[in-house]
Amino acid sequence: MGAKEQTFPLLQTKTGAYTNVTVTKKTKDWVFILHSQGVCNIKAVDLCTDARITLGYEEAPSKDGTTKAAAPSHDGFAQLSHLKLEEVKQFAAGWRFNRKEKEAELQAFIAANPLVICTVLGIVAIVYIFCSICFWMICRKTHIAPGPLVWVPFLQLIPLLRAANMPRVWFFAYFVPVINIVAIILLSIKIVKSRGKSPWVAFLLILPPTSLFAFLYLAFSRSAPVQMHSNELLALETA
Repeated sequence: MGAKEQTFPLLQTKTGAYTNVTVTKKTKDWVFILHSQGVCNIKAVDLCTDARITLGYEEAPSKDGTTKAAAPSHDGFAQLSHLKLEEVKQFAAGWRFNRKEKEAELQAFIAANPLVICTVLGIVAIVYIFCSICFWMICRKTHIAPGPLVWVPFLQLIPLLRAANMPRVWFFAYFVPVINIVAIILLSIKIVKSRGKSPWVAFLLILPPTSLFAFLYLAFSRSAPVQMHSNELLALETA
């Protein structure tokens, strides 16, 4: 079979017709094509006679009116290289088509279900605001002013690190694989200590099944006792 792409303005088959056709790959029994509606494969036996002759599945009728199958190519290496290249092209074309199709389906779903989309976005906004309020309460109950960063996605970690008495440089550790696990464990231990709670709360905060309950406990339980330095205590005793 030929090594060059073959094109057809119209390709007729037993099952239908395709326009703007580019043949990307041919096998013994199948023809793979790109057309105006996407990509597909067609059985060689379903092609019309003219297409089978053009694609090399049959030879043109001889003077006596008979036809015979085209002889297979003996240049196996060149054909194999061509097929591999065409497979890559076909995969890329199929991926582009599927991506566009999924995007069209998503846009159609959004257009047809605006109430569902608004409901989902509303739930996400409520959950985010509730979590931000919990972060704000945890910082306040460690006697640290959370500041406006507590309402900003990702940057919420900075006031939490301040409340846990951890250096701000740990903020970047949360975006490094493996190291972020260490950062999460250390923050859990430190924030529980700053809240004046039992080490068991830190253990529950680290475990995924109980982390939500421990988080809510840190946010809504009583404030940590105020830490006073020795010179402050001496000043109060002598006052």
